[in-house]
Amino acid sequence: MNVSRSLCLAAVLAAIVGCSDSSDRPAQPEVTPPPPPPPAVEPAQLRVTHAGADAPDVNVYVDGELALEEVAFRQSSGLLTIDNPGSIEVEVRGLLADGSEVTVIGPVELVLEEGVRTDVVAYDTLFDADGELNLKAKVLDPVAIEEDIADVRVSVMHAAPVAGDVDIYVTGPDDPLASASPIDAGFGDALGPLALEPDTDYRVRITGDGSDAVVYDSGVLSFPAGTEVLVLAINNTFKVGSNPVNLLAVGAEGATEVVDPGMGAAVRVVHNSADTPAVDVIVDGATVLANVPFPAASAYGDIEVPAGTYNVVVAANADNSIAPIDVDLALEQTASYTVLALGSFAANSIEALVTSDDRRSIATAARVEVIHGSSIVAGEIPVDVYLTADGVIADADAAISGLAYPGTTGQIALTPGSYWITVTAAGDKSVVAFDSGGTVTLEGGVNYTVIARDPSPAEIAGSPLIELTILVD
Repeated sequence: MNVSRSLCLAAVLAAIVGCSDSSDRPAQPEVTPPPPPPPAVEPAQLRVTHAGADAPDVNVYVDGELALEEVAFRQSSGLLTIDNPGSIEVEVRGLLADGSEVTVIGPVELVLEEGVRTDVVAYDTLFDADGELNLKAKVLDPVAIEEDIADVRVSVMHAAPVAGDVDIYVTGPDDPLASASPIDAGFGDALGPLALEPDTDYRVRITGDGSDAVVYDSGVLSFPAGTEVLVLAINNTFKVGSNPVNLLAVGAEGATEVVDPGMGAAVRVVHNSADTPAVDVIVDGATVLANVPFPAASAYGDIEVPAGTYNVVVAANADNSIAPIDVDLALEQTASYTVLALGSFAANSIEALVTSDDRRSIATAARVEVIHGSSIVAGEIPVDVYLTADGVIADADAAISGLAYPGTTGQIALTPGSYWITVTAAGDKSVVAFDSGGTVTLEGGVNYTVIARDPSPAEIAGSPLIELTILVD
């Protein structure tokens, strides 16, 4: 009975609800589902490397804004993280000796992809044989960014214009060349990445295409697991050793040059003492230069030795027991030095001045080092050096001021061109110690050492003035 009453009540309620007008119900708001979250953007990586052997330092602009400043040859930006990959415009501007900029590459459009590393290498000579701009930008094939790499990944590029087609051998340290198949590479070619075993000794050797004559030998190399490196063959700009190329290892943080271990050091000797007769140069007891007269200079190639410390003696050719210079010199690998014998024999003031010389040629600059080596005439007088178009210095500013004996300016980059050289007593334009009598042409890509020296007895006429010795490399 109770069940029947319950069923009847339920039926009545259902009928009431079914007969009610839908307009009596309150309106329900329309609910829009939230949009799905945007997909995560994977950053890209960009790396820019300066491998233009004779190019000046460069500034790199991205979308018109300065991104990398004063990037020198052999330098790399390391891996730069780009949070919003896409299309960018890249321009490379060389820095000239006068401080101005000139575009040497681009602007070019570069598309950076998500999760990908892109390498850009500036390479080749700055100018071609006709004087036209020739520096190039190589965009290597993009490489996927990976985490937790267990092996070693090596990419390779031939960026040395001094070398033609080459074969690159990667072997064990003591393995013969024939034990490996060479990587054949033409200038500008790039390949890889190649997978190598980590923590394993390797040796990289380069020969001419089809030749077994080795022109570069890396010695023993080893890389830990997870290493990713771009290896560039670049010109040997040290001008020391017989190897035309070295390797530049470009990593996540920057670049390191891997030089041929057979490279040594070079020494150039200058007899700069006007009242000293001809001399012999003796290294570790052996005569390497004989009967050198004033004001002669040897060439760098006359003395090339392995890095180390050497005893150097400059002695009278007529009697080697008379040795006013007897010094120990520490010579570093790949370095070049100039050793000048300065002072007066009569005044017992002979001494050695040693300079360290950067011999890389820069196409846009004449690099000049000026040395005050006049002890008899101007040993107590600092000098000013004027570089003008016509020799008129009345309203000119000194290019070099107050250079005292036995000082040096270090290497100064000058705009190539013709200069009239005038040397005066410091602060007194009326005392002219040297006048070139006309313009002297300083060429781009050439390194000059200008030595202010005493005149020889044959050069003295009237009041003794100083003379200049100009050495070219």
